[in-house]
Amino acid sequence: MMMLTTEHIMHGHASSVSQSALFGCSTAGHSGINQLGGVYVNGRPLPDSTRQKIVELAHSGARPCDISRILQVSNGCVSKILGRYYETGSIKPRAIGGSKPRVATTPVVQKIADYKRECPSIFAWEIRDRLLTEQVCNSDNIPSVSINMLIQPMHLTIKC
Repeated sequence: MMMLTTEHIMHGHASSVSQSALFGCSTAGHSGINQLGGVYVNGRPLPDSTRQKIVELAHSGARPCDISRILQVSNGCVSKILGRYYETGSIKPRAIGGSKPRVATTPVVQKIADYKRECPSIFAWEIRDRLLTEQVCNSDNIPSVSINMLIQPMHLTIKC
């Protein structure tokens, strides 16, 4: 097998090398091929080896558009990885997933317990509205799913 160097890649001598050899992985099980002919897994970050190659090529003077063509990765992806690398020094992808869960603080839990004592049949959305209306919480720190988790164990028999 031919040893692949940055010079081979930059000067177009890597055309006969398979993408699996270039990226060091099998293409089986991947979800598709992008417009540049590159293999991708939808919703998953690029492998660290590919990210490292992007940074190495940039350090050796390759332009982002050239890196994109050479590695068959979108221009936007190359730019995002290089931007993050220049900003933080890291090639690691950000965490996959949405926002961090918002957990209720002790005073908020106490207020929820008060509402539940006042009216045991109160719904989570009503508690949420009251927490906002009474300015116990704001839209940035209002507990999300945790309201339901908090009110379920509160077995109070008083009806409002």
